[in-house]
Amino acid sequence: MRSRRGEIPAIANRMLSMILPGQTARFTPAALGALASQDWHGNSVELQRVVETVAEAHSHGDIGQGDLPPTYREGWRLLTAREEAERDVILAALRSVDGNRTRAASHLGVSRSTLYNRIRLLGIS
Repeated sequence: MRSRRGEIPAIANRMLSMILPGQTARFTPAALGALASQDWHGNSVELQRVVETVAEAHSHGDIGQGDLPPTYREGWRLLTAREEAERDVILAALRSVDGNRTRAASHLGVSRSTLYNRIRLLGIS
């Protein structure tokens, strides 16, 4: 779904209307931005689970960014193409060394502190 970020707001709204037919609940732009910025490793199933969780607590009114589960609230700033590419490279390096950040930094040719800073800025968990 990461390649379809622009479609995530419409998909989330459609899911919400299917879960709460006839209700007036709706996502705010900030909440939709937060959802669109996620990686969605679990794909649409993960998005469905998040929408269901939110719908359980809100059957009407605005659903804001703060109403999302905590792990989905942050990082709603959309990354530039360069930042997404950098994020993909860092994630690949971390996967290749089983998550060992020191080895990933060495593999990437950067200091450990630089890697930690980039991880934080790019929203990598």
